[in-house]
Amino acid sequence: MHRAAKTAAAALHTALLVICFTGFACAEPPSQPAAPAAPVEHALALLEAGEAQDLLVLFDPDQVEAEAAELRRRARLSFDDGRVLAFKREGFRRLKEGLAELAASGEADILREYINLPMSLVRFRSRGALEKLLEKSGTSAVYQDAKIYPHLAYSLPFIKQPPLSAAGVSGKGEGVAVIDTGIDYTLAAFGSCTAPGVPGGCRVAASVDVTGNGVTLNKSANNHGTNVSGVVAGTAPGTSIVSVNAFYQGSSTVSWILAGIDWAIDNRDAYQISALNMSLGDGGNYTTPCDHRSSNPFLVPLASARSAGILPVASSGNSAFTGGMASPACTPGVVSVGAVYDANWGGPFGWGACSDTAASAPDRIPCFSNSASFLTLLAPGAFITAAGVQMAGTSQAAPHVSAAAAVLRATHPADTLDQTVARLTGTGVPVTDARNGISFPRLDLLAALGAPANDNFAARAVLDGDAGSVAANSLNATREAGEPVHGGSAGGSSVWWGWTPATSGAASIGSAGSSFDTLISVYTGSTLNGLTRVADAAGPGGVASFAARQGTEYLIAVDGPSGSSGAIVLTRELSLQADLGVGLALSGTAQSGSELTVAAQISNGGPSVATATLFNLVLPEGVRVVSAPAGCTVSTGAVACQLGDLAPVEGMGISFVLVPDQAGPLQFRAEVSSAVPDPDSGSNAAVAACSVVPPPEAVPGVSAWGMAGCLLTLWALLWQQRGREVRAAR
Repeated sequence: MHRAAKTAAAALHTALLVICFTGFACAEPPSQPAAPAAPVEHALALLEAGEAQDLLVLFDPDQVEAEAAELRRRARLSFDDGRVLAFKREGFRRLKEGLAELAASGEADILREYINLPMSLVRFRSRGALEKLLEKSGTSAVYQDAKIYPHLAYSLPFIKQPPLSAAGVSGKGEGVAVIDTGIDYTLAAFGSCTAPGVPGGCRVAASVDVTGNGVTLNKSANNHGTNVSGVVAGTAPGTSIVSVNAFYQGSSTVSWILAGIDWAIDNRDAYQISALNMSLGDGGNYTTPCDHRSSNPFLVPLASARSAGILPVASSGNSAFTGGMASPACTPGVVSVGAVYDANWGGPFGWGACSDTAASAPDRIPCFSNSASFLTLLAPGAFITAAGVQMAGTSQAAPHVSAAAAVLRATHPADTLDQTVARLTGTGVPVTDARNGISFPRLDLLAALGAPANDNFAARAVLDGDAGSVAANSLNATREAGEPVHGGSAGGSSVWWGWTPATSGAASIGSAGSSFDTLISVYTGSTLNGLTRVADAAGPGGVASFAARQGTEYLIAVDGPSGSSGAIVLTRELSLQADLGVGLALSGTAQSGSELTVAAQISNGGPSVATATLFNLVLPEGVRVVSAPAGCTVSTGAVACQLGDLAPVEGMGISFVLVPDQAGPLQFRAEVSSAVPDPDSGSNAAVAACSVVPPPEAVPGVSAWGMAGCLLTLWALLWQQRGREVRAAR
């Protein structure tokens, strides 16, 4: 180790860890560059070329302000009251009278008026119009109407955070402990807390002081801890902020930092702390990892934090070192973070420790950012506005990484800390430090997230239960070779689930509440290239409906049109549903007084078992029941039969022997129902009709005496015939 580095490390137990009042974790604070003034000459040149210009015009307010100050003095006011505000409005209106004249001439348009400011937004149509206004004594300045962006709106897209936030991947359930200068948790960025955890939307779960000075709500002008915590809150919008104040009057000691680490370990479970941010350092230049217990007081405590499942993250420092970094960033096991510009901010900028040799640009490393071969990662650090405070430095880079670590701990809870770090570093955008030629990964949160665990068919997630909902995301999902097109439209970012219902029924799979239009397909089969399509759905509110069979695994794919992805809310419902049917047939003699057989055939098209199935046969008047199956009850005009459970795609037949007592038309009606809903009742009834005829007329009867007389007469006739035959023979 470098002699100076050893000396600095050995003295750490008494060293002050300095946080510059300008908000930088540094030995020497970078100076904040001033914004360049709007060039009037540029606007005049564009107007000369015939291009209209929208410019902000400032009118000299000095006289009006002086008179307003006198009014306040006389009224003993600390601030403008309604009367003073009205006076100023009138004064500013008079200042703008020359502009009104210019607008009336058609040479300019007043686009916006600011009644409480000596300013107007004006569209100038010619060079001459602008020159006329500039010549007026009351015109103080003009400015280009340049675009203004929240600076986190730069850094978050730069690390590809917004897709995660939109997909609900926010680090929810995780806490990030921020050892810093405290926090102003009353700010809207943290949920306008009245106390930690209050009200319900407060992002700050705890705010404690380990210095003994009781500073738990820090509203100082420094705002370093507030800004750093704001970066965490913006990068991981679902995490809880655990603020640990370890500073007093702008500085800290090793003992206070160690107390903060100790407190974080002790309260890990209470606040689900998974990352520890330390945007701080001693200003030392450690050219090799600080891996000696004898000289590094942070080595053992931070190893204990890692053992407790807390990933320590520290800023590398802002001293412009190109072969070393500050402590505790140099400690093995700590994720050390350097800074990059996240956009073209202009420049070159001059900082306290150095001056950039080139203008700022995305992924350009500011000259102040400490760099060494053992630096872990780079992240946006200039310029970062968070919680309403703008700062620049490696202090602002580190919380991007702490928050990213919390997000990864939430999405990949089974990972070791080394695996979490590998996700961060292995997927980062390579950036070469021009000062030393070393390449470092720059944080890419979307890439670090990796593909969903159920990206591939073979790794499909299992859905338990016949109904329910799961929240997931399809960020970084892919399409496998041989994978079918889902939902009837080309996708490319599919994720898979497997579902085996315990009962048969009418199933519906939907994705209402997802952050993008989804494509849903349901299949059966066991291999990706051998799937049988069952149902599809596409678009918002689309539902894939099908008849689900008990014990059959259904493969569910959710994709997005043209590869779109995001948050998925996958719902499944299974309702019992039968499809009963009945038919009637008549056989036998349709004759009054004769037996007639009525046969019924009952079926269930499913998909569910029709439980407590009831068959009812309505009898016409004058029909008697001779026989009915077991389980049937005969009553006046009807026969009711309890058939029990009827399985899907199963049928049964029953028959009745009836006797109609009179001739005429007859109509029999059968109805079938069960305890299971049957949405299609059209087949639940059947009718059979016949016409009953009277029996044929009976032959008159002969009494016994009559029969005897008939026999005697017949005998007499036969005897006479015999007598004639005998006489003829003689």
